[in-house]
Amino acid sequence: MVDYRSMRQDDNNNDASRNEREEYQEDKNEDMEDWRNEHGNPSNTFLQKLAEEGNMEKLRAIATDLDAEFGPNDSAEDLIGSIRAATEAGTNETS
Repeated sequence: MVDYRSMRQDDNNNDASRNEREEYQEDKNEDMEDWRNEHGNPSNTFLQKLAEEGNMEKLRAIATDLDAEFGPNDSAEDLIGSIRAATEAGTNETS
């Protein structure tokens, strides 16, 4: 005799487990993207958001961390350009 309630419960448990794994992976991917934005390979979206918010201090900090060349009066767009140049130069280096 087949116990359909038991089979349905197993399916529900499998679905819940799969959902938890997918949520964990999504969280892990977001954490990785946040880390990249903060430490060495910020996305253009992240940099533009900082510029729109007027967060020049954060842009300067990122540029400094990347040893990008910039001046004290550079605009947000100039800083973003310097950051992009520094990250592109970093990806082409060999060790």
